[in-house]
Amino acid sequence: MTARVDVRIAGVILVDPRGRLLLQLRDGNTEVDPHRWSLPGGHLDPGEDSLAAAHRELYEETGLQVDELRLFWRGLAPAVGFPGAVGEFSIFYAPTSATDADVVCGEGAAMRFVDRADVLTLEFGRANAEIVPRFLGSAEYRQLVRAG
Repeated sequence: MTARVDVRIAGVILVDPRGRLLLQLRDGNTEVDPHRWSLPGGHLDPGEDSLAAAHRELYEETGLQVDELRLFWRGLAPAVGFPGAVGEFSIFYAPTSATDADVVCGEGAAMRFVDRADVLTLEFGRANAEIVPRFLGSAEYRQLVRAG
């Protein structure tokens, strides 16, 4: 039996050479996790695959483009802001040489690179509160930091 999926969401974790993550502070103009930190990302458009959505959302929200996004995690979880809905989350990651000066905050109150030590002190929305610490403890993150 296939699990029911009501909404599909793609997110992107960008890691700079210093191991900092690009994070968005959501504004108050959203029903989903207002005034909390999150990854750049959003809902898939009809007929869109998760990788294409991740690239699109990253560009729309940050003005940044990356050549290759790699899948970190895909799974089902309650879709915040949609009572009773099940979301399929696809989280991609990539290294970047971008700096805060390169980022255009296309959505939210702020968008900036955050030091690893500071990331865990931030207030995240529900899904991001699970995904971000998992990524920071992953082999994928350690590999990017060693390569940077």
